[in-house]
Amino acid sequence: AGWASRWQMEFSAAKKWIKKWHKQSEKVVKRFVDDRDKDNVDDLSTKLNLFNANIATLQSMLYGRMPKVEVDRRFADQDDDVARVAGQILQRILNTDIESAGEDYSHVLRSALGDRLIVGFGTARVKYDFEEKQTEVPPQLDPITGVELAPGYTDTKVEDEWVDTVYTHWKDILWSPCRTYAEMRWRAYRSYLTRDELITRFGEDLGKLVPLDSKGPTYEKDRDGAREKDVWDQAEVWEIWDKTNRKVFWYVEGFDRILDIKEDPLGLDSFFPEPPAMLANLTTSKYIPKADYVIAQDLYQQVDILETRISLLTAACKAVGVYDKENDGIQRVFMEGVENQLIPVDQWAAFSEKGGLKGVVDWIPIEQIAAVIQILTQKQNDLINQLYQVTGMADILRGAASTVGVSATEQAIKAKFASIRVQALQDEFARFASDLQRLKAEIIAKHYQPYCILEQSNILSTPDAALAQQAVELIKQPNASRWKIQVKPETLAMVDYAQLKQDRVEYINALATFLQSAAPLLEMSPAAGPFLMQLMKWGLAGFKGSNEIEGIVDQAIAQLEQMMQQGGDKKPDPEQIKAQAEIQKAQMAMQKAQMDFQMDQQRFQFEMAQCQKEHEYKMLEMQTKHQMEMEKLRASVVAERQRQEAQTEANATESVVNAAAKKVEMESRPKGTGGSKSNGQSGSKSS
Repeated sequence: AGWASRWQMEFSAAKKWIKKWHKQSEKVVKRFVDDRDKDNVDDLSTKLNLFNANIATLQSMLYGRMPKVEVDRRFADQDDDVARVAGQILQRILNTDIESAGEDYSHVLRSALGDRLIVGFGTARVKYDFEEKQTEVPPQLDPITGVELAPGYTDTKVEDEWVDTVYTHWKDILWSPCRTYAEMRWRAYRSYLTRDELITRFGEDLGKLVPLDSKGPTYEKDRDGAREKDVWDQAEVWEIWDKTNRKVFWYVEGFDRILDIKEDPLGLDSFFPEPPAMLANLTTSKYIPKADYVIAQDLYQQVDILETRISLLTAACKAVGVYDKENDGIQRVFMEGVENQLIPVDQWAAFSEKGGLKGVVDWIPIEQIAAVIQILTQKQNDLINQLYQVTGMADILRGAASTVGVSATEQAIKAKFASIRVQALQDEFARFASDLQRLKAEIIAKHYQPYCILEQSNILSTPDAALAQQAVELIKQPNASRWKIQVKPETLAMVDYAQLKQDRVEYINALATFLQSAAPLLEMSPAAGPFLMQLMKWGLAGFKGSNEIEGIVDQAIAQLEQMMQQGGDKKPDPEQIKAQAEIQKAQMAMQKAQMDFQMDQQRFQFEMAQCQKEHEYKMLEMQTKHQMEMEKLRASVVAERQRQEAQTEANATESVVNAAAKKVEMESRPKGTGGSKSNGQSGSKSS
């Protein structure tokens, strides 16, 4: 009860702390999806939803494909093979979990990124789970006497283990009021549980007492009010991670006791089961985000106001005028007139004295309206440019634009520095994804069983199987931090593949030069072979992605040393002489291969130039697509305006028809009072 009272006070303070941000975020979400009553005929306002278009463009640029985890040794020591194999094991397990285990990792990252761009807060957490298998072991009996030597028992063994990545909605998280992430004392996550789920998780006694005061996050009263009440009744259970006491509490607001308490279940160094969230416009005064839309909301609203004015003036910019009521026949010019036809006019002299058509017809000032529309359109374009400057979209457009006559290198530098704000967002997103994988790797090291690690990594089927057991022991050491875990979710995979190809070509070129230089030394002293191999391995350790090939190099070094030991001091025999001849022949072949390699390198440079051109074309295509989306948005606004205009004209036509019908009815009645009686008397007298 004491803990329940404490958390009730903590939650009251935390909700008051972030109340303003929640209200702003709800408005921003409605603005993003344009949530308004579009069927309201009286609402003549129109919106140019640039916010939605900007977010869609940013999200496509920041995240375009499934990320891949890279695990490298923190220190690229060529002789630290155990750490190299351990890094391979972790990399295999993490990449396998991304593809299959638990909640869709790509969906989690995309949802967290969307929350970061829209409301300014995106996060996710990790969750460890396992499955046990029980086996009945029979008692041991003496084969002669049948006496029971050892009793039977139930053997419980972990059969499978996994770490899920769970998306957390920005409304379902609370934290203690603080200025920075380091000052945060606790963090809470909300779940919605039914009565059966409460009983299963917390037992029948507590599960039946918890009040069901919620109807879930998707309940809408107007939509679901007619449905059965019990279907939607749920309890809001908060999972509170208290860093101060290193305990986890399960609590329902308003309930007089804690549902469950556990000591630090994961034992993570940072305690919290999630990395620092992605927060927008964060300061060191309050650990509360501020959505990017709020920073630029004045510009967005001004653009919408101008769009409404332009739409209304465009609707008014049509051939409408007034004419002299005495000249009713003037309508025939527009209603009946066709090509090569003259319309007769009564009292031509009087008509001419009034100035003809100019004297009896006057049109609305279309020229003035068109001039105002042009001024408003120019002002709107200026505001849009200012909005792009504030939000950073101008950097994207500058980076995507290509200039004729500029070299590929200059264009690449221009795109890099023009998109520096977008690169900062991408670095933040990559940091968040990497931190999630680091937490998963820490859970694997502290909780996975060794046989599960070997099974899930399938490392025993690789050339490094001999080092697998030592590598697992290294992973299980709690204080061992010898790996760098990174996730790089770049969108332009073409650039990544080109860079990877260039790195490998550079390494092969350096290796060919090394072997050519080492050949004379091997001829003079074959005993220098292991030294040269170790030197080659040292150079290999500094290259990215060299973990897989290092195991093969180790085997080659071991075989070479074994051959040297078996050879001893024996005199060279004819077979050795023949082997030397083969080596010389191989050297000549290597020289030829080097020449071919240089030709391939020139061909590769040509391909790189082609790739650069394709990159420029794709960036231009992206800009064109963005412009097409803007035109499509404008077209939808025009269609909405035409619909409202048609509705207004229909209402006006109906009013004119009703007035005409009333006039005809009035004219059809006889004049004077008692008309019907007089008609009757005259009729009888006549007869």
